[in-house]
Amino acid sequence: MEFQGRADFVHTGPGTIGGRFLRRYWQPLYRAEDLPAGRAVPARIMGEDLTLFRGESGTPHAVEFRCAHRGTQLSVGWVENDAIRCRYHGWKYEGSGQCIEAPGTDDAFASRIRVRSYPTAEYLGLVFCYLGEGDAPPLRRFPDMEQRGALDADAPEIWPCNFFNRLDNDTSHVPWTHHESARRMGQMRGTSDPYRYTETAWGVSASADGRSNNHFVMPNVNQLKVQHRVPGYEGRWEHRLVFHVPIDDETSAAFDVNLTPLATDDEIERYRAIRRSLMDSDTDSPYDTAEAIIAGRMRVEDMDTRLPFYKQFWIEDYVTQVGQGRIANRATEHLAPTDVQPTLKRSLWERELRKLAAGEPLKDWTTPSTVGLGAAR
Repeated sequence: MEFQGRADFVHTGPGTIGGRFLRRYWQPLYRAEDLPAGRAVPARIMGEDLTLFRGESGTPHAVEFRCAHRGTQLSVGWVENDAIRCRYHGWKYEGSGQCIEAPGTDDAFASRIRVRSYPTAEYLGLVFCYLGEGDAPPLRRFPDMEQRGALDADAPEIWPCNFFNRLDNDTSHVPWTHHESARRMGQMRGTSDPYRYTETAWGVSASADGRSNNHFVMPNVNQLKVQHRVPGYEGRWEHRLVFHVPIDDETSAAFDVNLTPLATDDEIERYRAIRRSLMDSDTDSPYDTAEAIIAGRMRVEDMDTRLPFYKQFWIEDYVTQVGQGRIANRATEHLAPTDVQPTLKRSLWERELRKLAAGEPLKDWTTPSTVGLGAAR
């Protein structure tokens, strides 16, 4: 397979070169706490529809979207032990995809029926799935997120844009995109990017003043250290992973996992109680405001001043990233010398896709191992 022009990292459906690349890695599919035992749900990732269910033993399973009999959506059926039964005619499938009951037929008939299944694993509060070819590699681990402390996986953010709109985001946008929210907080920043960017064993690191607290982990993960928004923990830092996953080419999900290092069970429980209270009381959705700004019905400067700072920050990110279009037209871009970070990210992706297309060995990307992030203070 030869590329004409630039490598296509935007389209990730089955059979695309970008999709083949992403499928070499485990990808988060669902937040674990949203999938109780005995529950089945539809799930979509990289243009593929799946059925995700958690057996009564607590084990998650992912199989094809439709029953092999008449094509009914399996997730509308029900879970029995660690199998799922189709609601249309009662065909029953194990987590391996093997049909074990087809009412009205004999066991020999059922044994010939199988739907595709996908390896699953739980880690950091998320259910991961492997959709690639051959045996699944070991699940990648992030040592910084395995420290003692309070680990929280947030509900995924679903945005109406390609995953690379979000992955392509850079640190140099901050003083401009977040000018209004920073002004309101009295935290105006300079307009120059203080970071230096280098390729690492895991992707790209951004460093300033000899410290690095911003990593891009190939192919689609950001690892950050950010200041807390939880009351009573201001001034502390939390570790954050953000997985940017295509739902399809025009819709993406961001799975955020946060870890606050804390020493004792009492500290962890106290922190979680405050965080739960904050999340339960914070029910206003910022989507309507963000869409109104994109539609021109209001301006960023018109955001409700009562909105929490992080939601104002969120709206500013949404309007700039979704505002590029569902699939950004990068052919019309005029990248500047300041666009070091996105240029480097894209070059890594293009290099890997070209190697994959040519059948050449790819780089064995690692994950940061407490490099430069340190402990929360």
